[in-house]
Amino acid sequence: MIDSDALIHEFLSLVTTLRTEQGLTHEQLSDLAQIHRTTVGLLQREERSPTLQIANQIANALGYTLSELILRAESNAQQKNTIREPSSTVYNRPNKRKIKRANVRNEEALLKLTGLDSAALVEAIDSCYHTLDIIDEQLASRNSPVVADLVELANLSSMVGNLLSAGIAEASNGLYKRNRPHAYPDLLPIKKPAVELELKMALETNRPKGHLPKPGVYITFRYVLGNADGTYSRGKTNRGKTVWIWEAKIGKLSASDFSLSNTEGDSGKTAVIKTDAFNSMPLVYYDQIFSPYPQRKNRQHYPGYN
Repeated sequence: MIDSDALIHEFLSLVTTLRTEQGLTHEQLSDLAQIHRTTVGLLQREERSPTLQIANQIANALGYTLSELILRAESNAQQKNTIREPSSTVYNRPNKRKIKRANVRNEEALLKLTGLDSAALVEAIDSCYHTLDIIDEQLASRNSPVVADLVELANLSSMVGNLLSAGIAEASNGLYKRNRPHAYPDLLPIKKPAVELELKMALETNRPKGHLPKPGVYITFRYVLGNADGTYSRGKTNRGKTVWIWEAKIGKLSASDFSLSNTEGDSGKTAVIKTDAFNSMPLVYYDQIFSPYPQRKNRQHYPGYN
């Protein structure tokens, strides 16, 4: 296991390297990341450890996702033999999560609309799980709450979406690359048959939403919060602290497939995929163990689930 201090050291060293390569000063990086300049200086001198939020802001300012920098920092730490005994409390992570290829459905639709195969989808979900587990493990080793306890659900959804997007790009065999942060679409085509691909996330039975009703090809993921041992019970009061993807869909949507509404807790209007449009999107991944729907309701409203 990689010691948390070693991982932080490699992360901050990587930030320094990328900042220098991009010709950015401390002041310019702090402005891009919207972090006080004194804080950036303390971090670069390793006189302070970054919080999860600050690390994410710095990664985005440099044009990367937090997961990408963490994985690179982890690789650097391993290459430098900085593996040590963990300090204090260790996150009780189970053995590597096993994703069943049988959970993939309608691979023909996935290939036709995106050029991606089932292996890429499975690998992206696997990569997402792996990174989340690493982050939780390092947080717990410092006696800190895990990610699900540190961030609001909206921010957690955004983080999971970024991880999946990065995973798809990495597993696409050169078809896709990630767009810059907060830009549409999330994934840009590099070569045919890739297309502009937007990714949307939703928790449990919620329908995915965005800020504007933009037409295009969408891949949507829905997740639940279960337990680290792979058990899950439906209901808000039974939520755990571990992210589990239970569904992915793919489809080409028009602006009319969205409905605008004011949702409590959101800033301004949100564009929610309409029920009929969402239900008609081909299901390309389904893990029945983590479905938040009772089985009878699955059969009634989603006959393709089985």
